[in-house]
Amino acid sequence: MDLRYPDLAAACADIVRLRESGFELVGTWSFAQILDHLNMSMQMTIDGAGFTFPALMRPVMKLMFMPTMRKGKPSKLRGKAPKQLQPALDLDEDDCANRFYALAKTLMDPSTPFVTHYPMLGRLNREQWLLMQQWHAAHHLSFVVPDA
Repeated sequence: MDLRYPDLAAACADIVRLRESGFELVGTWSFAQILDHLNMSMQMTIDGAGFTFPALMRPVMKLMFMPTMRKGKPSKLRGKAPKQLQPALDLDEDDCANRFYALAKTLMDPSTPFVTHYPMLGRLNREQWLLMQQWHAAHHLSFVVPDA
């Protein structure tokens, strides 16, 4: 993954560019499904999640993932998204993109309160939440390759 976003506004700009100029998908999800998955993750920043990973696993995952996210490197771990974050099959790309833009704007607003815990990584401060969402967006949007 060479893709890295300094903030969520850069991810929004990339989505606009991809949608205007065309793209090829190299993964199994549609563009709308990628955006829907990212939207669910961003919404968890505000509302929390109805699931969590085992307590002993969270600090280990945080120790493994935070340096990777800070460097903007891809994760060597592969797996399926938790059932709660699996995108629907029939989605409207415009709706998903507009929701992404709105959620990104909300998360970038310093007055937006964030929950304290992420299901996989445990306790996160505001900077860590934003870093995780930027990294997560870059990870999934790296499967959307711009047309030459």
